[in-house]
Amino acid sequence: MLQSIFIVDDDPITVKICELVIQNTQLGKSVKHFSDGQKCIQYFANYFEKNKQDENTPIPELIFLDLNMPIMDGWKFLEHYTNKYSNRLEKTKIAILTSSINPHDFMKAQEYNVVIEFIHKPLIAEFVEEMKQHKELQPYFN
Repeated sequence: MLQSIFIVDDDPITVKICELVIQNTQLGKSVKHFSDGQKCIQYFANYFEKNKQDENTPIPELIFLDLNMPIMDGWKFLEHYTNKYSNRLEKTKIAILTSSINPHDFMKAQEYNVVIEFIHKPLIAEFVEEMKQHKELQPYFN
């Protein structure tokens, strides 16, 4: 089981569905939510730049990331995250969770090494069970 999962999404219904599916599938122990990419980037900035690194500050093994959000969308989040934090958070992986059906978005997501899945909303239990078998996540479920 993953210790910590972050959800970066501005839609409260999507967030609630994710939380329920994560709980029901025992994907992770704790879930933290950010309503836009900038808030999540600020969390990492505080963690590293202000030396708030302790056991009470969770770092996720998995981030569910929406692409279309106000303030900082998923693409800008990915740019900031990969430039500043992905090399320091090697165990953290990202699953794009989006309503986009644009093939360009799927292709663009594959350009990021930290992105391990591209999921169409809503998150469902069957897909979470498949994710547990992903080579990047499987060690947490053996």
